[in-house]
Amino acid sequence: MNTNPPASRFVLAVLVAVLVQLAQSHCAAKDARPNFIVISIDDLAYADIGPYGSQTNRTPNLDRMAREGRTLTSFYAAPVCSPSRAALMTGCYPKRVLPIPHVLFPGNDVGLSPAEITVAEVLQSVGYSTGIVGKWHLGDQPEMLPMQQGFDEWFGLPYSNDMGPAADGVKSNLGKPLPRENGKGQPPLPLLRNGIVEKRVFPADQQSLVALYTDEAVSFIKRHKDQPFFLYLPHNAVHFPLYPGKQWAGKSPHGIYSDWVEEVDWSVGKVLDSLREQNLSEQTLVLFTSDNGGTSLGDNRPLRGNKGSTWEGGMRVCTIASWPGHIPAGSTTSAIAGMLDILPTLAALAGAPLPADRIIDGVNIWPILQSDADTKPPRDTFFYYRGLTLEAVRQGDWKLCLAAQRPKTPQDNAKLYNLGVDIGETTDVAAAHPGVVETLQTLVAEMANDLGLDGIPPGCRALGRVTNAQPLISHDGKVRQGFAPATP
Repeated sequence: MNTNPPASRFVLAVLVAVLVQLAQSHCAAKDARPNFIVISIDDLAYADIGPYGSQTNRTPNLDRMAREGRTLTSFYAAPVCSPSRAALMTGCYPKRVLPIPHVLFPGNDVGLSPAEITVAEVLQSVGYSTGIVGKWHLGDQPEMLPMQQGFDEWFGLPYSNDMGPAADGVKSNLGKPLPRENGKGQPPLPLLRNGIVEKRVFPADQQSLVALYTDEAVSFIKRHKDQPFFLYLPHNAVHFPLYPGKQWAGKSPHGIYSDWVEEVDWSVGKVLDSLREQNLSEQTLVLFTSDNGGTSLGDNRPLRGNKGSTWEGGMRVCTIASWPGHIPAGSTTSAIAGMLDILPTLAALAGAPLPADRIIDGVNIWPILQSDADTKPPRDTFFYYRGLTLEAVRQGDWKLCLAAQRPKTPQDNAKLYNLGVDIGETTDVAAAHPGVVETLQTLVAEMANDLGLDGIPPGCRALGRVTNAQPLISHDGKVRQGFAPATP
């Protein structure tokens, strides 16, 4: 016999309906926060992939990503990798947060300061799960590793895949003779999982890196599919030494470098396929880029210069953004953007507050990712630093290159290029446009009062620094205390 009176049943039904609606609203609010995946390739050249004109490398997955998203043709990194990664992590010009002349090396006593607030920490603050699969290269001391910089998980190398002893195969390409070591050489290259050294890296490990990283990335996506996540996937490929996987080595008619580019494309495809399988494509912004311009092994055309320079070929990198239903398919933007804009952009999309106690040089570039061509770019100026030295400034299409031979003043021997009609920086038009030169020199003078033209001025923040720095694996093969797997 039903003992509940009709009024009680009605109230109960209304209560259930309200609870269901609240639950649905909660899920909708949760789902409204997008996932983020940033895929960064090491030393990939501007025209190494199909969407940027490659006639050599077969990149069907990146071709598809470009068809489904937007290519960014004026996206800037740094001339080399540690500074570029510092910009991505902090939303700042590299010199502001990592004032070093070049890159970090194994056992250095400096790195990105633990006091810096990374994009992972910003997203963590609003409930994101954060993971890095791949190369870190912002310091290999315990205080500076990813787990201390906002990442819940990490699997990968602490720096470049060439930073180790020649006898371990890290100074020569797949199948080539091992070169003779001059002196003691660098300490062994470690592969880590969540701060634990899993193994010393040998040639077979190098050859499996892309597949290992891909499997880890797919696993991360599956494990975190029901919550907002940020996955940073910085491959060691296609940095020297070249080690394409066994299924890829020798498959390209254009040599071992193309083999590895094509394996990287396969990896991107697996990540995108995983999003589709988990019904996450329309909830996930995927950004594909490179950490700097390509080396002479790659194809930087039509840009001038290569990795290590502040010519366009050293810092302008191939970049694609994809988010079905949010970013227009098959579109392109030439608006100026860069690594330093990633943090403020993801923070804005996630509803996360930016640090209020420090300068953030980056801007939210979401307007140029999702809007039409008439949208005013949020950035029109970019400064080109090589290490500690300011070598050029761009505003709109105009780029002023300061003299490469260390001028006495910024005005000495400066050259002006119109990138809108001369992307290859072939013709100096400074004499014909003195007003433009003067305007850009004013920008240089203003930056001289902040990050300076050279050296380390007050605008730079302190490096992370430790005493008694040690490599993770010593030259005699012993793992640093606290970084070895626990013994049974």
